[in-house]
Amino acid sequence: AAAYVYCRGGVNHTARFHARKFGPGAGNLEDPATGSAVAALSGAIHYFDQFVDGHHPVLVEQGVEMGRPSFIHLHLDIAGGEISNARIGGHAVKIAAGELYV
Repeated sequence: AAAYVYCRGGVNHTARFHARKFGPGAGNLEDPATGSAVAALSGAIHYFDQFVDGHHPVLVEQGVEMGRPSFIHLHLDIAGGEISNARIGGHAVKIAAGELYV
């Protein structure tokens, strides 16, 4: 089982949300950046914030407590009061490499 928890604000003053993703059953105690969870979070953000039509950038921070701070950029386009498009991005740092021979 996994849990993705969030709150408004963040350690970094530019972050609109602070999040943590716990997944001890999946072999990792915590994930420093979870783009797929932010994709799902976009629905909750729009539901509670009721964005007007247009483009809305949202910065979500994650991984702070585990010493691997991450900033996930969520861009929501709203049309007719609904999410018409959501894009998620950020920067990555290569920490390992490998090859798999089959």
